[in-house]
Amino acid sequence: MGFLKGTAEEIVEAVGEVVVQALACALLIGLAVLAVWGWSVSPVLTGAGGGLFALFTGYGLWEMFRGSERHRKGRLASAAVVTAGCVLLFAYFASGCSC
Repeated sequence: MGFLKGTAEEIVEAVGEVVVQALACALLIGLAVLAVWGWSVSPVLTGAGGGLFALFTGYGLWEMFRGSERHRKGRLASAAVVTAGCVLLFAYFASGCSC
């Protein structure tokens, strides 16, 4: 019975991994389509939006890897750290995308 439980757990983990990776591929394709569409509508706004997002994510990474005694408390810093974490998680799963 223990063998079946362990096997079922590994199957569920593998299926979950495939689902998350498929979602990451779909998000990657969606972001590419959105970037191409935005660039065709307004290259300046698309570049500015991408740059601001990169700065915000960089700020989140900076706050994430600062010393624990030097963290800023506030909504902006917390939102930036969550955004940076989501970007890192997305980058991890999208790196295995074969789309």
